Amino acid sequence: MTLLLIFQSAIKAGTCSKRTKHAVASDLVRMSRRPFSSYERFHDGNIPKRQCPFRLIYIALSVGCLVGLATLLCFSIIEKINSEEQFSRTEDFGSNTAAVLNEQKEKYEQSRVELVESIPLDIDYGPNATFGTPLYNAWKNLLSMATKQVEVASFYWTLTGEDILVNSSTDAPGRDILQAFKDLPSRNVSVRVVASVTCVAKNSTDLEELEENGVHVRKVNFKRLTNGVLHSKFWVIDRRHIYIGSANMDWRSLTQVKELGVVIYNCSRLAHDLIKIFNSYWMMSHRNASIPEPWPVTFDTLFNHEHPLLVNLSGIPSSIYISTSPPSFCPESRSRDLDTILSVIEEAEHFIYVSVMDYFPTTQFTLPPRYWPPIDDALREAAFNRRVVVRLLVGCGRNTSPAMLPFLQSLDALRYPRRHISVEVRAFIVPVGNHSGISYTRVNHNKYMVTDKVAYIGTSNWSEEYFHTTAGVGLVISQEAQNQSSSADSIQQQLRVAFLRDWDSPFAVPLNELHKNPDCRMSKG
Repeated sequence: MTLLLIFQSAIKAGTCSKRTKHAVASDLVRMSRRPFSSYERFHDGNIPKRQCPFRLIYIALSVGCLVGLATLLCFSIIEKINSEEQFSRTEDFGSNTAAVLNEQKEKYEQSRVELVESIPLDIDYGPNATFGTPLYNAWKNLLSMATKQVEVASFYWTLTGEDILVNSSTDAPGRDILQAFKDLPSRNVSVRVVASVTCVAKNSTDLEELEENGVHVRKVNFKRLTNGVLHSKFWVIDRRHIYIGSANMDWRSLTQVKELGVVIYNCSRLAHDLIKIFNSYWMMSHRNASIPEPWPVTFDTLFNHEHPLLVNLSGIPSSIYISTSPPSFCPESRSRDLDTILSVIEEAEHFIYVSVMDYFPTTQFTLPPRYWPPIDDALREAAFNRRVVVRLLVGCGRNTSPAMLPFLQSLDALRYPRRHISVEVRAFIVPVGNHSGISYTRVNHNKYMVTDKVAYIGTSNWSEEYFHTTAGVGLVISQEAQNQSSSADSIQQQLRVAFLRDWDSPFAVPLNELHKNPDCRMSKG
């Protein structure tokens, strides 16, 4: 009421009243000194002697409303800022709490690492050869363990022979894996699958069948985003267990193609880190999505080359981190895949063993081709300047490009035993035998490197596009064995044994003997 009386006095002080401002002020003082009656507004003394013009009343009311609205807006903005700050603090607290809880959980989880392999049918190494856990067994085990959620990133899905218009009983393991995925939602396990928009496997119905059974499926158009594809291949189970390796979601990866990867059990912090990469794909699957610059802080990682995750794996103190490509999908805190490979090569002191399907110090899919020497130069520098032993084992099959051969021969020619320069290149050739009716198969599809320092397991072939435009991940593990027994169990030693098993096998062919092997297309180059 006091505000109303002041407002009325202000009107009296306008042009509609001949009273002076001093008189108005006196009225205000007088009113403030006497008690106010709710009936006072009806008193004749409060009625102005002349009717105020409507225009002035309208202006005064408008100004009052604007001031009121501005006040409310200010309070609203202040409240929103405070709310956002509080949410940010809560989010940070939640993330930190989750990290602490995961770290505490791992103390009881007993994290362990397992080398997994797929050896093509009808390939015989002899009675004394040792192998990692069969890939099919590892996948089945992971799916049987799932109780809450399963998340899978893969290039494409072809788990049945019909997907590639082939009738072969060797697709049975693939069918079994597909059925296991379709059964997960009925067990109340949430499943998310992200794949690439690609022309590969045009006849495949796997993803449609998964959706019909309650699996959430998205595809990412990396062609539009980066002019590449999604080439990553990894699983995350219950945000505790992970698989990373060379195998696509393809029945041929289980029976016809040589694959290698690792499963890490009970490592929640690493699983949550890998989910950040999965979520970046998931977010970019929207039709009009654009790559953020920079990436939101929710995609940042605590673990990289400079600050790896420290954890006991299979009882051995270990340092681990995950790298990724392309650079546009790397937050500032994430190690880039190419940088990781170059650092692994640079830090090696005694040996570098590489097994990869394609090796091109050029672009592979861009026309005209462009020279791209970073990895090739790093291997040459390691061999020539530091006298590190370098062994490169590439895959060669019926679909291998002969254009790779001159670059392999050039690297192989650097070998100079008298000067202790030890570089050697061989091609691993999987015999086709009676499996000739199955396309894009019978090849070494591995993508790993092992040195005297670390083990690197990746999902990319080694040419420019895989690191600049295509999505891939790499897992780096360094284990410090405390004694000879634990040294034999380290993933570095297991990977070294697997490499030397392949290198010394009859399937690893020197480049000057390729002409004797019709199952390798480079022999016809």
